[in-house]
Amino acid sequence: MAEARGGGARPSRPPGLHAVVGHEELQARLSRSVERGRLPASVLLHGPVGVGKQRLALWLGQRLLCEEGSACGRCRSCRLALRLEHPDLHWFFPLPRPKGASTPSRLREKLEESRLEELEERRARPLAVRDFDGATGLYLAAVQQMKAMASRRPAMGKRTVFVVGDAESMVPQASSPEAANAFLKLLEEPPEDAFILLTSSRPGALLPTIRSRTLGLRVLPVPTGAIEGLLVEVAGVDADRAASLARRSQGSPGRALRALSEESGAARGRAQDLLKAALSRDRVDRWSFAASLPPSGARGDFDEVLASATELLRDLLTASLGRPELGFDPGAAAALAGAAPPAHALLRAIALVEEAREEAAGNLNPQAITAGLLVDLGSALESP
Repeated sequence: MAEARGGGARPSRPPGLHAVVGHEELQARLSRSVERGRLPASVLLHGPVGVGKQRLALWLGQRLLCEEGSACGRCRSCRLALRLEHPDLHWFFPLPRPKGASTPSRLREKLEESRLEELEERRARPLAVRDFDGATGLYLAAVQQMKAMASRRPAMGKRTVFVVGDAESMVPQASSPEAANAFLKLLEEPPEDAFILLTSSRPGALLPTIRSRTLGLRVLPVPTGAIEGLLVEVAGVDADRAASLARRSQGSPGRALRALSEESGAARGRAQDLLKAALSRDRVDRWSFAASLPPSGARGDFDEVLASATELLRDLLTASLGRPELGFDPGAAAALAGAAPPAHALLRAIALVEEAREEAAGNLNPQAITAGLLVDLGSALESP
């Protein structure tokens, strides 16, 4: 079951997607490709976590289906796309494996039910952070559902569009490449009227054959001002808080929205505990902290803990260099002046945490990631 936290839109706002934030240049390039008939049938949008890749893909789907040919937002097709109700725009994303699905056909049925339920939730609260209990994936049954949909003629217009979020999550229940191989066949023999738009924060985890059959486009971090605007104008956050969240977001609207949840303060506290455990010479302290983390859910709260650890290390670095005003929290950074480890040690520590975030993006076990990270961080921060 998914839990929606924070980031809810203003109550008066009608259900549906907000505008794309901060990717105007890429939108213009994609629009020109559509106008000239040069957009490949398969596109891979890749970039950091939370920068809006799936929202951008949904906009491109709207653009391809628009009756005016411009993502006008006014025609019936655009209105349906913005409400996630267009019969020719299909959005797939990782979901937990349903319980009680004893046969392949039943699994496919229950996964589709879960997908439609989740779409309803995202329609009602498009800015809410969506977290699931346990591991998620794009299972073989989901790929089979896509193939079945792709074999049908479009319901309204001339095209069908598939948006596949977190495409690196294509796994069956036993972690073989079965789902990815099935998806590859869809890319190799796509229907004439179908476009397939993949997104990934870890494109290297995709099968090389899948990457070779898509046009890869890098989605860059979003400017701070654009994230502030989203928080103020759409999420209803006051200006001062929006400015602080945007500054700490590292160009990720998704991260800023996650920080709106009631857990955001706890993440910074857990990050402090992580660094304390790393600096402790007692192995029991390190193992105890690692064991206190859940064994799954690396892409959710655990990633926020690691991101907060990077912030803390950056604040330490700015303090050690005598430039606390460059930190995420200038006041806290100033208070750390004189107590920070050497700059070279902090730079190495930041790199280690970011490597751990890469592992977390792969949905690996947070306990295992942390156990290794604490040892490496301890060595880095204790170095002369």
